[in-house]
Amino acid sequence: MSNSGKKSTFTGSPQNQHPSQHNQQQHPHQQQQQPNLRPSSGDAGFFQDPPRLGNQFEEDVGLKRVLSLYLPPALLKPLHKELGLLAVAALSPQVLHWVEDAEAHPPTLESHDAFANRSDNLRTSEGWRRLAELGAHQGIVAEGYEGRYGRIGQFAKYYIFSPSSALTTCPFAMTDGAARLLSQHIPHPATSIQSFFSLNSSLSSRREAEIKRQVFYNAHFRLISRDQSARWTSGQWMTERPGGSDVSKSETVAVYSPLAPSSQMEDGTEELGPWVVDGYKFFSSATDADMTILLARTPGGGGKLSAFYAPMKLASGERNGVRIVRLKRKLGTRALPTAELELKGMRAWMIGEEGEGIKQIATVLNITRVHNAVSAISFMRRGLAIAKAYSKVRIVAKNRPLWTIPLHLRTLAHLELYQRATTHLTFFTIHLLSLSESSTTPSLPSPNASSPLHTPSTPHQLLRLLTPITKALTAKLAMSTLSECAESLGGVGYCENEEPLNIARLLRDAQVLSIWEGTTNVLITDLISSLKRTSRAGGEEQGWVPFNEFVEENLGSPATATTSRVGEVEAEVLERCKVALWEEWKEFEKILETRSKEELTAGGRVVLWTLGWVLCGVLLIIDARRDGERTAVEFARRWVLEKAGIWGALGEYGVLEGEVEKRARADCWAVFGEKLPEVKDRARL
Repeated sequence: MSNSGKKSTFTGSPQNQHPSQHNQQQHPHQQQQQPNLRPSSGDAGFFQDPPRLGNQFEEDVGLKRVLSLYLPPALLKPLHKELGLLAVAALSPQVLHWVEDAEAHPPTLESHDAFANRSDNLRTSEGWRRLAELGAHQGIVAEGYEGRYGRIGQFAKYYIFSPSSALTTCPFAMTDGAARLLSQHIPHPATSIQSFFSLNSSLSSRREAEIKRQVFYNAHFRLISRDQSARWTSGQWMTERPGGSDVSKSETVAVYSPLAPSSQMEDGTEELGPWVVDGYKFFSSATDADMTILLARTPGGGGKLSAFYAPMKLASGERNGVRIVRLKRKLGTRALPTAELELKGMRAWMIGEEGEGIKQIATVLNITRVHNAVSAISFMRRGLAIAKAYSKVRIVAKNRPLWTIPLHLRTLAHLELYQRATTHLTFFTIHLLSLSESSTTPSLPSPNASSPLHTPSTPHQLLRLLTPITKALTAKLAMSTLSECAESLGGVGYCENEEPLNIARLLRDAQVLSIWEGTTNVLITDLISSLKRTSRAGGEEQGWVPFNEFVEENLGSPATATTSRVGEVEAEVLERCKVALWEEWKEFEKILETRSKEELTAGGRVVLWTLGWVLCGVLLIIDARRDGERTAVEFARRWVLEKAGIWGALGEYGVLEGEVEKRARADCWAVFGEKLPEVKDRARL
C-alpha cells in the first residue's frame, strides 16, 4: 500500500525526518552557551613574544667577578667600559647581518679558470671578512702583546666577541700562537746577531740568520697589528692523513736548498726561505691566511719533525708552492675555510733547531688551546642568555611563566654553575699563561695585588697541567650545556633561528672544540704524561706537585682566610667546603701516587674530571671568600658539598618535597639575580 500523501508521525529516527526538520534539531552541545571559538591562521591567533638579549657584558656578573681577581681597579673601570661597548657591537644589526651572511655563504673554491689554467681562487663571504676586520680592530690578538690589559683583557674581549664572530676567532687563535712563537726567535734589539748565533758561523750563515730575524720581525709585526692594511693572519698545519693528532707519522719533508742572493723579493723587505717543503696537509683551518706555521721532517733531523714559517703567497701574488685540493664539508664552522693542501716547492724558514718541531709547536698549542676554552665558555654564556631570556617570555601550563617553574630553574641553575666554574678555570689558566710570558713581555700589566689568589711559584709547570684539563672540560661542557639550552626552547631551539638567537649554530660549532687541537683522549694522554713524567735520572717524578701547592696555599694559608666582610653563616659554609675539598684532594692524591702511568691513562677521564673539579672548587671558594656574596657562596657550596661539578653525583636526586620551594628560590637568585615570586602571584605575571 502506498504511503504517498500520508504524513508520517514517526519522529524518532533522524534519517526519516525532512531535511529542514533535521537542521532545526539541536545537538546536545548546541543547547549550551557556546564559547567564541576562532581558529588560528597565518595572521591571527597566538604569537610568541621573541626573547630579547641584553648587554652581554653588563648582565654577566660572573665574568665581572672573575676579572676583578686578576686586574687592579685602575684597569677594571676602563676595561668594563670597552667590554660594554663591544657587547653592544656584538649584538648590533650590522654585526648580526655579517654573521648570517658568513653562515649563508660558506667559502668556495674555483680551482681552474675558463681556460683550464690552475687558479685556486678561494672566495669567502663579505660577512666573514668584515668580522675578521672587527676582531682585529678590537685587538683580539694585539691586546695580548701591546695592550694595557694584557692577556686577561685580551681574552675578556675575545669572550664577548666570540659568539658573534662566525668562528673568525679560529684564525685569530693560530695568529696569536704564531706571533708568540716568532717572538721567541727574534733577538732583542740590544742583542747583537753575532751573540744570538754562533760566532763560528760562516759569513753566509750569519747573513741568512740576519735575514731570518728580519723576516720573523716583519711577520710578527703584521700578526699583532690592528691596521687593516698591514695585519696578517696565520694558519697552523700539522694534521696529515696517516696520523690525525699523532704528528709522529708526518709525511711532509723539508730539504735545505737556499736560493742565490739575487732572489730577494720585489718589495725588498723579505727573502724566500732556504728550505723547500713538499707534502700533503689533510686539515688546514684558516686557508685564507697570509702565512702558516707547519711541521715537516728533515734529512738531518734524525727522523724528527722540525717547525717552519712560510708565507702563503709570493710578492707576485702567486701561491708559495701551495695547491688547494678541496674544501672540507663540515658539521659546523661553515664560514671557516678548511681545506686539504698539497705542498710542492713551498719556500720556508726553519723555526728553532732542526728536529725540535714538537717543542716549538707546543708554544702554539698552549695558546690555541686557551683560545679554544674561551670560545667554549663564551658559547655557553650566549646559550644560557638565550635560554634565560626565553624563559622570561614563555607561558606554560596553568598560565605560569616558565622561569618560575622549579624544575626549569633547577636545570638553568645547574648550567649556570658549570659556566661560572669553567669561566674561573679558563681565566686562571690565562693568568698562568700571562705569568709564564712575563719574563719576555715586561710591558704587561701587573696582577691585582689585593687579590686573595695565591700565585704559584712555578706558573709554567702548573700551566702545563692545566692547559689540557681546561681545554677538555670546557669543550665537553659547552656541548652538553648548549644541548640543554636548545632543548629548553623546545622545537624552536632545534631550528636555525635568526641571530642572535641561533643556538643551533652555536651547538654545531661547539662540536669542533673537543676535536680541534687535540681530542679529549689525546689531551688525557698529555696530562698523564705530565703527572707521571720521567726524571732525568730515569726515575718517576710527581708532576702534580705544583697542583698540590696551589690547592694547599689557596685553601689553607692565612692570606686566603675568609674576610671580615663575610657573615658567620657564609663563613661556616665556606669552611665546610674547604675541609671537604681538601679531604677529597688528598684521597685522590693517593691514587696518583700509587697507580702506574698505564693505570691512570686507562682511567684517564676520571683523572681529568677529578682534577678539574678540585681546581674549580678552589677557585669558587676563593671567589666567595672575598665578600661572601650570596650566589658565589651558594655556587661554592653546590660544587663542593653537593659535588654538582661531577656528573650524576649528589644534588641530582632526592630533594624532599618540603625543600622544593626553598631550592627554587635559591635557583632563581643564582640564575636571574632576583627573588622568585610567591606561588599565589606566579600565574598573574
